[in-house]
Amino acid sequence: MKRRHATILCLLFPLVAASTCRAGEPVVVPAAEFQALLSAYALVKTRYVEAPDDKKLLEGAIAGMLASLDPHSGFLDKDELDAVRKDEAGEYTGIGISVDFAAADMVVTAVTADSPAYLAGIEPGDTIASIDGATLSGMRLPEIARRMRGVPGSALDIGYRRGGSGAVRTARLHRAALLAQTVTARAMPNGIAWIQVSAFEGRTAHDLVAALKTLDPSGAPRGIVLDVRNDPGGLVSAAVGVAGAFLPPGTPLFSARGRATAADPDSAATVTVDPRFYQRPDEPDVLADLPAWARTVPLAVLVNGASASSAELLAGALQDHGRATVLGSRTFGKGSIQSIFPLTGDSAVKLTVARYFTPNGHEIQARGITPDVIVAQDRAQAGARGLALREEDLAQHLTAILPVQDDAPPATRAGVESTRMFGTRDDKVLAAAVSLLGPGQTSRIGNVLGALSPSLKQLGAALKRW
Repeated sequence: MKRRHATILCLLFPLVAASTCRAGEPVVVPAAEFQALLSAYALVKTRYVEAPDDKKLLEGAIAGMLASLDPHSGFLDKDELDAVRKDEAGEYTGIGISVDFAAADMVVTAVTADSPAYLAGIEPGDTIASIDGATLSGMRLPEIARRMRGVPGSALDIGYRRGGSGAVRTARLHRAALLAQTVTARAMPNGIAWIQVSAFEGRTAHDLVAALKTLDPSGAPRGIVLDVRNDPGGLVSAAVGVAGAFLPPGTPLFSARGRATAADPDSAATVTVDPRFYQRPDEPDVLADLPAWARTVPLAVLVNGASASSAELLAGALQDHGRATVLGSRTFGKGSIQSIFPLTGDSAVKLTVARYFTPNGHEIQARGITPDVIVAQDRAQAGARGLALREEDLAQHLTAILPVQDDAPPATRAGVESTRMFGTRDDKVLAAAVSLLGPGQTSRIGNVLGALSPSLKQLGAALKRW
């Protein structure tokens, strides 16, 4: 393995051989700029109106340095680092709601079954107006997250509006330790299975294989609809495992280009369907007992403007290999990969280390995946509130480095979609996929989709989960 290949892969995957992971190159510190930083620190220490806290000052300096890079790099304090680790494991303490921050309001997109929010009657489509009496208007995300977090059993008051309108209702909830459900599967009456992946976390590939096995007793389905709409991404290794459920071992999934390989596409590190890239430490190969039909069953993938990062990686790989037809609207366009580097004192740096490209070399960053079949939802039925935010809308986003192809279709911008509509009679994208995979079944689509609605509260879709 070439050293520059290994450097990128070591940053991304824990099971890449440790012997290939070596120390980085020495860093030359710019003396004048560093002296300016020290001078500013000394000035604050001696002249600020109140005695400042050293830890707070230095963490703020690190956070400011990282914030100057791109929207996805940042400093993680102890609480934030703990939250990241729990998210990766699929565990968290909260009230059981997933929310969409791309809309004008903080919209509940899903409610976990039997969670505190579910038992209090909060539903997908409701908007959160306040937390413990503090209105969310103008409140920054870190502050919202701080107010949502807490220990199991602790209480908080949530103010919300039913369906996003009307008077504010208040519910007193008690936080609970919850296990994220990122895979939901249902066999449809016409022999097609609908599988929704709401995020990529530690057990997502395992749960996908388990879902496929539940379909096995009745034989291979006629086709599978893999739904990654409103999927914000997550662990790259989990996306590799999900892709490996539908593609043969050794299949290239994406190439990662860091600083050393950015100018030379042929030197990029390639990630394939290989246990090194998806297997969790000290666990058996999750794909070892995959149903035999999984890698040949007809497949459709559903995406939208909130399908991001690892969800785009998955859709791009299946699309480029001709393994699936992709339907929906252009995806978010987050084609960068972040790694977490621990610092002293239970803190860490989250740093963008590479861009990724599909097997055919298409760039995702600030462009997204363009579906094979563009299907637009009705904005009113989809619960759309304004236009969907995309990577290119974020301040200081990384720009694309490859030229736009002359034959590339014009970029389209869809409205924000609420997960509550997915799987209902009004879901035009799912209906199109059913029609594609099951010829002659169009007349039954309404009945098929109507049968899915009872499962909606179990969908774990999240741009942020609490």
